Amino acid sequence: MAVSMPVLRRIYAGGKKYEDVVLLNINHDMKNTYCFSAELRNIFGKVIQVGTSYTSSTAEERKVFEGGIYYYAVRNRDGTFSLQRSEVPLRIRACSFVDSIDMLITVAVAKDVLPEIRNGKKLFIMEDGGYHPSTIDNLEDIYPELAGNIIGSVEQTTSGTRILSSRTKYNYPSFSIARSEIKMCLESVFIGQKIVEEISSFISYTNNFLNYSPVCIIGYGIFGRAVARKLEGYRCSISVCDTDEVIRSAAERDGYPACAAVTSDIFRDNQVFIAMTGNKSFGIPELKQYLDSGADNILLCSGSSKDIEYKDILSMIRDPEDSAFAFSLTETGPFYEKYTVSDGVKQKSFFIIANGMPVNFCREGSISLTDRMIDLIFAEMTLCATAIIDSGKMENGLYLLGDSEAPVQLDEWKLIREWFEINRLYLPVDDPEQCLFIHPCRDYLRRETFHKLSVSSLI
Repeated sequence: MAVSMPVLRRIYAGGKKYEDVVLLNINHDMKNTYCFSAELRNIFGKVIQVGTSYTSSTAEERKVFEGGIYYYAVRNRDGTFSLQRSEVPLRIRACSFVDSIDMLITVAVAKDVLPEIRNGKKLFIMEDGGYHPSTIDNLEDIYPELAGNIIGSVEQTTSGTRILSSRTKYNYPSFSIARSEIKMCLESVFIGQKIVEEISSFISYTNNFLNYSPVCIIGYGIFGRAVARKLEGYRCSISVCDTDEVIRSAAERDGYPACAAVTSDIFRDNQVFIAMTGNKSFGIPELKQYLDSGADNILLCSGSSKDIEYKDILSMIRDPEDSAFAFSLTETGPFYEKYTVSDGVKQKSFFIIANGMPVNFCREGSISLTDRMIDLIFAEMTLCATAIIDSGKMENGLYLLGDSEAPVQLDEWKLIREWFEINRLYLPVDDPEQCLFIHPCRDYLRRETFHKLSVSSLI
């Protein structure tokens, strides 16, 4: 039986259908995203899904989108990815995770989107992760008919929003919900819980444990703080590393010692590092500090995006020729690899958990958010998408939901109350804002995001 999306379904029940719009849904290769695509078919003329293969769905799970067009990649034992269109192999192999997504989007656009555009339809892109911009830019150069026929895009993650913000030119309006109230105040609770539960499970295979262990959280933003609060139940010794002085002060007010950089004095034996920045956060400088420390046997975990947090370390392990360090794989097990690292003088050991990928997407068959929770996120994304379409011709640029000057405004607290009501969940007070998990720097984080992304500077 298909998983229902009751909030999304209620909002669009009996509403108009955007028959002339092709919706490209670039999202995780998971059952609930295929369910989302199935619901989107009731709203848009055609829906095509590109699954990003953090984990792999099963053929049975993909049946919720039966009759639809979907692309995904199967990870091979040698680390390559074999591409599929629906259940048919494409005989195309990608060398890396990111390459697989680029190739999937390329084939999906060439094979399934362009014929629709040539028949007078327009493309809208809905995404989790910021994978499409460079690929679409390249395709617009190859296929001139694509340019000018993209209505817009909606992105839900902070990392994806950063990628969008790096563009020098916007050919269509792009909207981000990364700093929406729903993402910041509600989703973060569930994500933080999942990250901590998975880390606790994964590191047990290494003969370590999370309870009573020293933990350093790198990045004390919305999700970093949610992770810290969940760790308190494990009686961990928690510290925080964040480059932002305002955020560090918030961490200290919450009772956690905080520092601006990973230095040799913060390392402890069997310490768990949880990187939550959405950027490279633990690389060559941090390895040097580790080697200079008196600690050994640290564990590196990510709750972020792709393999970005430890990318430099992973690159040196895979291609050691130009590395300043010598790495040796000493042990492997479920969800981890153990290495020694040496600078020629000193040698230490460390664990990489889940190949440096986000732990909440690593376990086969696991889901980061339950279907009932993700329903609210998907509803918000869809509301932004249809608002852009209904606007006729929104000015090209990057916008963030939550900015008072953004051309799309949603009553998010009404959506949240509706979600509580539909799911028959407990609200201790009538106003959900009074009882949800709100970061003390919520407004600051939102302002900083607006400032860094230059929202008012539309190109």
